[in-house]
Amino acid sequence: MSDHIPFEIQVEIIKHVLPVKPLIRFTSVSKQWKSLIESSEFITDHSVNQTQPHHLLVMNKLESEYQFFSIVDDDSFPRHKFSPHVPPTVKLVTGVLMLDCSHGLVCLHGSHSYLENNMIVLWNPSIRKSVSIPLPLVSSTVGFGVCCKTSDPKIVKMTRITSSMDWQAEVFTLSSGAWRSVPVNLPRSLDVFKYRAGQVVADGVIYWRARDLITKKTNKIISFDLTSEEFGEVRLPDCLGNPKYLTILKLKESLVVVTYKYEDEFGRSRVCDVWMMKKNGDVKSLLTNIYISSKESHGSVSYEIVGFTKNGKPIMDHIYHDGCVSSTLKVYDPCSKGISDLGIVDSRLAPFKMTSYSESLLLLNHPDSMIFSAFN
Repeated sequence: MSDHIPFEIQVEIIKHVLPVKPLIRFTSVSKQWKSLIESSEFITDHSVNQTQPHHLLVMNKLESEYQFFSIVDDDSFPRHKFSPHVPPTVKLVTGVLMLDCSHGLVCLHGSHSYLENNMIVLWNPSIRKSVSIPLPLVSSTVGFGVCCKTSDPKIVKMTRITSSMDWQAEVFTLSSGAWRSVPVNLPRSLDVFKYRAGQVVADGVIYWRARDLITKKTNKIISFDLTSEEFGEVRLPDCLGNPKYLTILKLKESLVVVTYKYEDEFGRSRVCDVWMMKKNGDVKSLLTNIYISSKESHGSVSYEIVGFTKNGKPIMDHIYHDGCVSSTLKVYDPCSKGISDLGIVDSRLAPFKMTSYSESLLLLNHPDSMIFSAFN
């Protein structure tokens, strides 16, 4: 940059204009630029002031290998698709679950292949850095998100006390590298889902699917505010009815509730309603009648929504049953009612896991693959 422009002005320019990849190259220009760009203040300001490129991240498993695909979510969608560099720590984790993504960080959860504990991996695919955090082998509900106010990644762990059926909760912050207890006032009758399709983080709040142990219905949602660190229960509006099954996703930074029901008594035609929750608690109906199970000549086909493009087009897991099971990701266009193939195939009876991320500098100032002593 020109020497005639004061350094302070140059900082403001790159903070508001430059995306992640050029900034990484700037760290090699001088020690002054490296120190600036890797500072916590710059990383936080850059994530707040910039509208970064948007990607969809898909995880599936073929045989024993986990695969990741990043699809650029812009006007070129879905032509630009690539396989991001996966951190070596992920290859040491079995039973990998992709919890969600927040502020450009992807959270993976699984069991370590050699150590006798579970493992959380926070991964920034934009800068190819990751941080690993061990978890005790205790049956817990785990959540992840980045605090909007501090840009500090947090992990939430909820454990049921067997003797009393009460909940206890702890929060781990990346900045401190330690766990601490937080109050939790969830009803004893709630059973929070631990694994697949269990968590969404949107606009600084983590949401989990839950079920009522008394009614046995899976139509509950609980929340955890990453700033206030308070738990809450989301009351579903009456317009959603009383669905027997729902799942939660996100569109941009809004919580989306997807409900399923059967059109006939034989369960041959399943219908999906998609609702987006607004900040004021209201809901907006996005799509209806887009999930249809049908018989084909040599088997049956079903669809399930696993995510959305930034423009609101549902991405569906197309599951084909014909002796064996195969899955393909497809995009539904609400305007034309057409379905297009993304060319990503899976061979097992399990939905793809998908999340979305924007490029960010988070973890740039952390050593790669750091393992914290995160046990209590």
